[in-house]
Amino acid sequence: MTTIDKFLSDIQRTIKHDRANNGGHYDAKRACTQIAKLFENNNRNLGALAVSIGDYWLNTYILASQDLANEPSEENTERIKAFQNFSDCDEEADYSILTADDWETLRDFVDDAAEDLPLDSLQAMMNLILQNGALS
Repeated sequence: MTTIDKFLSDIQRTIKHDRANNGGHYDAKRACTQIAKLFENNNRNLGALAVSIGDYWLNTYILASQDLANEPSEENTERIKAFQNFSDCDEEADYSILTADDWETLRDFVDDAAEDLPLDSLQAMMNLILQNGALS
């Protein structure tokens, strides 16, 4: 099982446990908050950057959803998957789900956290940001 497969499996487990632990009643906000925390825990080596990305996903895409009760949608699951691939510095990943605003936000987050990131991660992330046209 790859890192991304495990992450997606953990997301599904989080959703399942939310429903099971609450008498069959699913609370998407609570589950998605846990998914954002899962993202942060998966990327502890990135420190504040992981927190910023997790919060961004939660606030920009989940809490602003027109259909909050059914989050994370497939599209928003693909988004957090792309953020995980970015955090893993996966150059082979599909980032087409991310918008220009997402890339600019990632650029800003990486700039803010640069001094605390491992140099190889910083370089790889900046390369991904450059490849996706968000370096100005």
